[in-house]
Amino acid sequence: MIRIGDLAKTANISKRTLYHYEHIGLLQPTRVSENGYRFYDNQAVIRLQKILLLKSIGYTLEQIKELLQNQSPADEHDHWIASLHEQIELIERKKEELSRKQYYLRSTLHTVRLKGTEHLQDLMQVLAAMNDRPLSDGIIPAEFREEPSLTVEEVELLKRLPILGGGSNKAEELVRLLEQAVSLMASSPYSSEAQTLAGRLYNMALDLFEGNETLLDRYWEMIRPADGATPVVMGMDSAMMSFVDEMIGYYLGHREENRHE
Repeated sequence: MIRIGDLAKTANISKRTLYHYEHIGLLQPTRVSENGYRFYDNQAVIRLQKILLLKSIGYTLEQIKELLQNQSPADEHDHWIASLHEQIELIERKKEELSRKQYYLRSTLHTVRLKGTEHLQDLMQVLAAMNDRPLSDGIIPAEFREEPSLTVEEVELLKRLPILGGGSNKAEELVRLLEQAVSLMASSPYSSEAQTLAGRLYNMALDLFEGNETLLDRYWEMIRPADGATPVVMGMDSAMMSFVDEMIGYYLGHREENRHE
């Protein structure tokens, strides 16, 4: 027999914890003396070790109690295997939920950076439509099944594009450039500042599309929303895309003129 203080010290927990386990019916002392001292036999010590192990790997006290109660030695192995499988599945579901929330948070952050907080209803609609779509590596990939004119190679290239709301460095760089474009919308798309930005945006886009300028142009039109419609890509409405068109169109025209001089 071991006294409660010694057991607490050996298990590196407090006596208050052992009193709590007794109170909720999780671990009863083997014997309580007339003066209130609590003693635990070897079976109780082993039960405590199981409790502490299960608690350390994420079980709640209620789950531990359910697993340990009314177990016969013959059934214990099967109960533990089944319970551990259930716990793994629970954690997988929680990981999925947390990853989805993280993606939604980044998507909201990127959208607010681009469009402020005036169009959050549009974002809510987009996110609601994504609830049934699976995550892949922490993002919800774009779908291109409704574009039969795309080749298999082109679809694979589009799938490699950074996703707004994704956590990649390229996605963050793209958001920064688009954020600058939004900040310039009140001024001329032909200014030196806008043209410098146009060059950076175009060169980054061409790099992302692996030099396929034709596919870049097609994709740009694929994601262009109708006036007043919900953006296809979060944060990129028709007004912002039109401004980028003006910037880059002038940039490319001016570049072509310089080539012929």
